[in-house]
Amino acid sequence: MITLTKTLPNIGKINAEWVKIKCLYEAYKNDDKVLFWVQDTDKAIISMTDGNMIIFNNRANFEELKEFADVLNPACVFSDYDTICAIGRKPQEKINIMYRLADITESEKNDTLKSDEIYSLLDVQGLSLPEYPYFAVDYCHRLNLGLAECFAIKNKCAAVSFNCGDMAIMNGIASHEKGFGGIALKGILKKNYGRHFLVCCRDKVKGFYEKNGFEPLYFGGYWVKEYEHK
Repeated sequence: MITLTKTLPNIGKINAEWVKIKCLYEAYKNDDKVLFWVQDTDKAIISMTDGNMIIFNNRANFEELKEFADVLNPACVFSDYDTICAIGRKPQEKINIMYRLADITESEKNDTLKSDEIYSLLDVQGLSLPEYPYFAVDYCHRLNLGLAECFAIKNKCAAVSFNCGDMAIMNGIASHEKGFGGIALKGILKKNYGRHFLVCCRDKVKGFYEKNGFEPLYFGGYWVKEYEHK
């Protein structure tokens, strides 16, 4: 049975969906607009905010999970690729979930930028960002709680990550000059030193992460409602 919860079970897996949900929980567990559910204690963990659903499959009952998603009718779903397909929402593409330990000890000097400057750097083709007001409020909220990290060089590059305990996940990275993508990546890894670090990326940049020490774990995917009708 899927039920609302105010507490999350202890999950030790290095998994992008779980880390996204856990980061969201740590930042918004006292916000009634952000909801969390569990299926039979820990078979699936689900979050939803502003129509965006994340599903962590931990031996889920897919029939019940599909009915649940149909009732809530989310605008977007993120999960592992097989789970999204199992609930009848095939993603447009497979997303590579990749991992490395953040053990970088040296990087370029970081500039302190305002949220609008960071947003401007991240606002590039291929990177899906929310509207700026939402980004700014969310980013600053997490940053103030110690649940986000940022590395940026003015006019050159930026990288933002979210974290919970010893795990972190890339929220966005962009470079505006050749070579600065690697600088941004090393910078954000240094900021998360000692954490298990995950990225979700398309095939065209998979090689970039592999060159920087990341290993592929599995395929994830995003299902977006508007694409279904095109």
